[in-house]
Amino acid sequence: MDGTENYHSPTDIEDDIYVNTEDCRAELKNSDMSDRTELKDKKNPGKIFRYAFGLLLILGVLLTLCVVGILYHNKVVSYEILSEQHSNVTETLMMQEHEAKEIKELYEALKVKHQQVQEDLAACSANKNNGQCEKGWKSLGLKCYYFSTVKKNWAQSRDYCVEKGGHLVIITSQTEQDFVVSQSRKTHWIGLNDLETEGQWMWVNKKPLKETCVTFWYSEPGRANEPDNWKEEDPSGENCAALGHDFFDTDKWFDASCLKQKQFICEK
Repeated sequence: MDGTENYHSPTDIEDDIYVNTEDCRAELKNSDMSDRTELKDKKNPGKIFRYAFGLLLILGVLLTLCVVGILYHNKVVSYEILSEQHSNVTETLMMQEHEAKEIKELYEALKVKHQQVQEDLAACSANKNNGQCEKGWKSLGLKCYYFSTVKKNWAQSRDYCVEKGGHLVIITSQTEQDFVVSQSRKTHWIGLNDLETEGQWMWVNKKPLKETCVTFWYSEPGRANEPDNWKEEDPSGENCAALGHDFFDTDKWFDASCLKQKQFICEK
């Protein structure tokens, strides 16, 4: 073996020892820093706890926002559904109410028409003998009229006329008004009242006064117009109509207490 291969000069040996020493010092330094860091972390568990707590807090906030978002979405959807259902129900009810009103109006019109037909038939039957009415009745066209000499309240007068086959007079023209005025010189009940609804005057055949378009209420400048629903004599008011006042103007209509005793006019 060549002796030169294993031969190291003193300088080479010193260099190797120096390098190894420096490497060892670097490793010791790194190891020492790592141990210090690890020891420092072990001495600060609060920092780890804060990290964990912060992470949990963030997750909690995110979860809460998700839940609130879902609830809000469900609430909005539910409100829209309920609003649409309410709108549909309201529209249906309005349509049904309108249809019911039309049916009621048709029924009332048919009832009035039926009553008119009955009256015409009765008038024709009463006037078939040369237009003569039965004894005690006076004729005008196809109708006959009875002017009482006794006094009754309004309800009793209405019932009496029905018993006679007619009803309290229904005045629907100037000619008819002039006729009944010419035959009476005192106040008489007529078949008009607002007993069901104050201010809504109805004839005994259930036809509203406003539909006949003929009225003869008392009206004078400087005095209260009729009907005035005066309650001094009757607290319930004046809910029945009469031809003439107790003391004057027998050619006009006046409202009066239905309990008052008056003569009356029937027609058939």
